[in-house]
Amino acid sequence: MVQAGALGHTGEPVLSRSLNRLHGGLAVPPQARSSARGRVLWRAAAAWVLLAWLARLVPPAAAQGLAAPAPSERATVSAPGPAEAEFIVDMAALVADGRFDPARDRIGLRGGVAPLSWARSLPAVALGEGRYGVRVRIERRPFGGQPLLHKFMVERGARGLADLWEPGRNHALWLQSFSQRPDQPLRTARAFGAEPVPVPLRRTGTFEFLGVVASAHVAPRAVQVWLPPGYAAHPGRRYPVLVLHDGQNVFDASQAGLEWQVDETAQRLAEASAIEVPIIVAVDAGPDRILDYTPTRSRWGDPPRHQGGGASAYGRFLAEEVLPLVARRYRTEPGPQATAVGGSSLGGLVSLWLALNRPDVFGSALVVSPSLWWDGEAALRDVLSRPARSDAWQRIWLDMGAREGAQALPQARRLYEALQSRGWTTANLAYVEDPHGDHDEAAWAGRFEGMLRFLYGTPR
Repeated sequence: MVQAGALGHTGEPVLSRSLNRLHGGLAVPPQARSSARGRVLWRAAAAWVLLAWLARLVPPAAAQGLAAPAPSERATVSAPGPAEAEFIVDMAALVADGRFDPARDRIGLRGGVAPLSWARSLPAVALGEGRYGVRVRIERRPFGGQPLLHKFMVERGARGLADLWEPGRNHALWLQSFSQRPDQPLRTARAFGAEPVPVPLRRTGTFEFLGVVASAHVAPRAVQVWLPPGYAAHPGRRYPVLVLHDGQNVFDASQAGLEWQVDETAQRLAEASAIEVPIIVAVDAGPDRILDYTPTRSRWGDPPRHQGGGASAYGRFLAEEVLPLVARRYRTEPGPQATAVGGSSLGGLVSLWLALNRPDVFGSALVVSPSLWWDGEAALRDVLSRPARSDAWQRIWLDMGAREGAQALPQARRLYEALQSRGWTTANLAYVEDPHGDHDEAAWAGRFEGMLRFLYGTPR
């Protein structure tokens, strides 16, 4: 189980962050739209989502190709060599106002790349004049030139006070673009709580924004489309469709600080004629991500409360509203054999459910770092409750990283075995374990080439 007290890269507990990845919008139940007040709220929600999406738009930028592995039983994501970094924080203001007591409190650094962790701190040492520092050797840099996300935290348990995180978004440190001598580490210094430097955004290829899509089943949300290279030049060609959840995180890092780099990877593979390139439809998370991405209701949270169980309605949104909209506007191949769905964390969970329960729509699924702990491993029970069959035809990619919690890999292995027991074989089931994989977008970016090759690889 992912530790509920661990902090993720948005400053939330890992468990909560995996459920509530950054998104915008207001929750307006569909039934509320029948009233005048409900229609006003719904329009406000749609406008809010649209403005939030437009605020993160940047001009497309060309990107160099990035190497990534093909799928394997034990995936190893390549990265540049080690780097030394020194993090310095000025605590003088917190000492002055009493929020940090140097005699009884501790200051430490947490982050998303080993040896940093969101679950525990690396202690900082006093440097004098209210400054503290941590020196870290990073053996494996984040995939694809993405930054190391980090924050300082004050541990105040000795005073009976709650721990104090740096406020706001996570801070980013780039390790890819510098040369260093062993005695000269990359150094970053700031006051505790200083405003983070914005993450530069990049996009590769041709994008179209379909706007905030209304729905009779779920709250409205933004949808954007990536088109294959040469789409306009080949008017007689049709393309398969890949629908991705948490669309706000797949093309750029404006929301999470990291991204899947879907556009860079797909563009590179397409230009190399390595895949039958799909049209990629990115559907943003709605205002209630837990509801949309979970098949069953479960008692969860702090304090615990019953929530979730909206996967069926979300599936209808995709099947009855998003995919028809895409088919009307673009040259898509019809049928489930040409339609795939994918996502990570709870997005992986709902992708599995959609493949099993909507085979009339989705013929393939990317089940990436799925939240199998939800509702007491209900997904595993669901698979095992189904009869074994010799004609299991849908293609399923399943993966998990070794740094995603003590129970994550055992759960993924049990799901893999359960799918095999119900008729899936190596011909239509890929299982990948990433020994260095965290529960974040950089890890998923490192495995995305393998996913595309599994779904759309062309014979050499």
